[in-house]
Amino acid sequence: MFLIPRHLIALSIIAVLLAAGACKPKPSTPAAATSSPSPVNNAGASRTADEVALLDASIKGDSAAVRALLDKGVNPNSKDNDGRTPLTEAAYYGHTEIVKMLIGKGADMWAKKRDGETPVTMAAGHKDIVELLRKNFELIEAARLGDNKGVQALLDQGAYVNSRDSDGRTALTESTWEGHADTVKLLLEKGADPNLRKNDGLAPLVIAVGKGNKEIEELLRKAGAK
Repeated sequence: MFLIPRHLIALSIIAVLLAAGACKPKPSTPAAATSSPSPVNNAGASRTADEVALLDASIKGDSAAVRALLDKGVNPNSKDNDGRTPLTEAAYYGHTEIVKMLIGKGADMWAKKRDGETPVTMAAGHKDIVELLRKNFELIEAARLGDNKGVQALLDQGAYVNSRDSDGRTALTESTWEGHADTVKLLLEKGADPNLRKNDGLAPLVIAVGKGNKEIEELLRKAGAK
């Protein structure tokens, strides 16, 4: 479970985007963006009506609709035939609050459209969103390293404790894997979901038991891990 290369690449991209953003005004409306996305392609996409509605609301910046759909349990990672997700589109249009909501519900920060664009590259020109994504990338890495001060600082700055990478890794799964009991305790105190599984089905408790780490296993069980 070696995350450094992927995170270094992402953070390098973010650094470039932040530098570029300092040299040009932030687009305030979709029309001001540097390039305009083609119309949403729903043809043949295997999605529910609610998933289509979530993407549409994320594009329009309809926070109330996005919140209602997410609270209803709509998948935040559904894609249309062009690979667009609610997060890629909210990032493009600069809808910061919607980006926060989507990340809070497990939106994949590494999601790739068919043209290779990701939420980070789509957010170019929206410095606040680029920074928000950076904090969430760094949180997972800080937890993997057992950097409690870094974890605390990033959470204080708005990183979401249950943010996930494209493999479903979270700060909790990574700190558990590496055996950082103090970090696991901190994350649980900050609201980390002890039952949030990676894409391969591994939950934090399964990882702790497999690693033979009784201290972390006990922490997780006390937090309601199954």
